[in-house]
Amino acid sequence: MHCGGVERGTLEVARDLVRHGYRSVVASAGGRLTDRLVAAGVEHIQLPVGQKNPLAAWRNRQRLKRLIARLQPDIVHARSRLPAWLAWSALKGMDPARPAFVTTIHGLYSVKRYSSIMARGDRVIAVSKTAADYVRAHYAGWLKAQPVVIYRGIDPQEFPYGHQPDFRVLDRWYRAHHQLVGTKSVLLPGRLSRLKGARDLTHWLQNSALPVRLVLTATPDDDLDSARLFHHFSEHGVADKVVWVGTQDNMADVYALVDAVVNVSQKPESFGRTVAEALAVGTPVVGYDHGGVGEILQALYPVGRVPVRDTGALADTLDRILANPPPVPDKHPFLLDNMLAQTRTVYADLITSKQQASAT
Repeated sequence: MHCGGVERGTLEVARDLVRHGYRSVVASAGGRLTDRLVAAGVEHIQLPVGQKNPLAAWRNRQRLKRLIARLQPDIVHARSRLPAWLAWSALKGMDPARPAFVTTIHGLYSVKRYSSIMARGDRVIAVSKTAADYVRAHYAGWLKAQPVVIYRGIDPQEFPYGHQPDFRVLDRWYRAHHQLVGTKSVLLPGRLSRLKGARDLTHWLQNSALPVRLVLTATPDDDLDSARLFHHFSEHGVADKVVWVGTQDNMADVYALVDAVVNVSQKPESFGRTVAEALAVGTPVVGYDHGGVGEILQALYPVGRVPVRDTGALADTLDRILANPPPVPDKHPFLLDNMLAQTRTVYADLITSKQQASAT
């Protein structure tokens, strides 16, 4: 429970359940988000369910089985593969009144038997149509019912439409990054792995007639991928157009400070949270038209869609939107409250089915 989409989703759902009168328990190895769980009234149980050592995994399976027997929950919800295997194994052999088993497909995992566990839930939640299609294409034989699509949700209080940073934020930003004054800035947020696709922006940086800058929330010495990217931009003569701002704490401010956000992931993503966050604030987004990113852009900002790996179209679209940006609509379907309500509905349906089965 340190950071990341899976952990964040766990926190959001767990504290929402408490608000609606449920008993909510999270078993994890711990991390910085556990304080927020406990503060919200969620019970946290220290259990290192991510340990891959076979002996440790077996012990954790036994501990989890005893925990389930003691708590007698209605629902056991797993959000990644190893914890899902442990939970599925712990529930196996329990009487028909056992807890319902729910999984959430957060990623497009490698296709192998190990990943099939995410399709074995009594209900399978997919965070996008892309994720649901992935499960149906590769693991249809394991599905007990069609996947339930529940998009990940953005909190409009955290990412308010039309957000404007206060003057102190503006002052700090431009003092630290004076290269951005008088330019059109495009943000590529997140960690810079090779799959992030930052090299695809080289053509745009070399050929744009506008005074453009690419903003990266990293530094060249973060890791090997960042260092290689720094040298790539230097070798191609565009290093002066790339601004490395490092990790940022308040992304709503950063989205509002730039002119556009870009997503050029080389492989389709299951959702694309940064795309939804930026659009929630009202900042235009340009991205490759595949996976969850394509779904979000189709729903909210179709002018930002670009054919995958078409760097010419990418450059043209970025320049066109930077020069004359079509407004981002303030109606946002990818909301946190929607995600939470839909998740509670899945739980309630399973609990009702369990009660009806027990009565017969």
